[in-house]
Amino acid sequence: MPVSRRDFLKGAAAGSAAAGIGFPFVVRAQTKPYAGKTITVFTYAGAYESTLRKHFVGPFEQKTGARVVLDPGWWDMLPKLKASPPGQPVFDLVMTDPTQGLPSIKEGLFQKINLENIPNAKLIPSRLQQDWYQANGWGVNFAGSIMVMAFNTEATSKIPQQWHELLAPEYRGKLSMYDAPYQSLYAFAQMKAGKEGRPGKGYEELKNDLDGVLKFCAEHRDLVRLWWTSTGDFMGKLLQKEIVGGIVHNTGPLAAEAEGKPVKTVSPEEGTAVVQVFWSIPRGTQVKRLAEEFINDFYATDFQVKWGTVGKISVPNLKAAEQAGKEDQLYAKFLPTSQAAWDRIRYYPYDVYFEGNNWTKINDVWDREVLRKKRG
Repeated sequence: MPVSRRDFLKGAAAGSAAAGIGFPFVVRAQTKPYAGKTITVFTYAGAYESTLRKHFVGPFEQKTGARVVLDPGWWDMLPKLKASPPGQPVFDLVMTDPTQGLPSIKEGLFQKINLENIPNAKLIPSRLQQDWYQANGWGVNFAGSIMVMAFNTEATSKIPQQWHELLAPEYRGKLSMYDAPYQSLYAFAQMKAGKEGRPGKGYEELKNDLDGVLKFCAEHRDLVRLWWTSTGDFMGKLLQKEIVGGIVHNTGPLAAEAEGKPVKTVSPEEGTAVVQVFWSIPRGTQVKRLAEEFINDFYATDFQVKWGTVGKISVPNLKAAEQAGKEDQLYAKFLPTSQAAWDRIRYYPYDVYFEGNNWTKINDVWDREVLRKKRG
């Protein structure tokens, strides 16, 4: 039986509608807003990169049609960004912290973010939203790893529970600490405060007597056998028993504990510190709106649960933090699962570090008297 043109068009329209209902990915494929675009993202290496790569990049690319290039590193973001040609930043989005983020802002390397395009940022604790970087549109805050002690249980049977207990003679020359002063200076401040009967007052030590803490660092540098440069570096030396323990970001030892390795992680009750991390968008990127989409999806609840349970990184999305604690005992033991827990967390004392010329002084003394780097 012949089919009229009108009947054919009706059938085609109905078929298209059915296809749209039964196969929504067909419609999405036609409407992906950033198809053909590429976004290059600087991320910290290790757990940060691996969790993004395994649990974020694929869904984001599927949703947007964009291609995501992750460029992992640590201290190389700022020099790479500064070396970029004008209007052609090497990164479209960066994960950073105050030690590199603040200089980037001062040098005009970042642009302000439209926070209205990032509704998921409202899911994070108010104190993070009110922090200077986010309140002024320069970044969207989260928090990275917390500072912990970690030990190889096959190398030592005595596990310290307080910071100043690391000063015991049996640990001299057997520990490892970060070669970057923002963490290790604070760790020494906590040791000094505890030794002098003021446990948990490391911040006050730095605020009131920075020179005294720097002197203490130099006097007790012999605690350290090896200065680590990355969490992976520390964990390798710990598991090989080149050291008995030390101070490190929580991501490495918690992952090792989860895998059943002979590692014990300790977060002293007197308090610790967490890395302040935030997303910022370099000036000149051609995909600013895509970068804002990336940031917004980063704070989505489903991914944030993975951020905590897989990455073992503090979860700022409060709903996701609670869920991460339910799913992962190690997360619940060491990382924040509620508003109250977030209220107790202290960032490293960046305010002290960047007051006046303190940061220049800190780095000078650290290199000369603590690390004792050779000068050319």
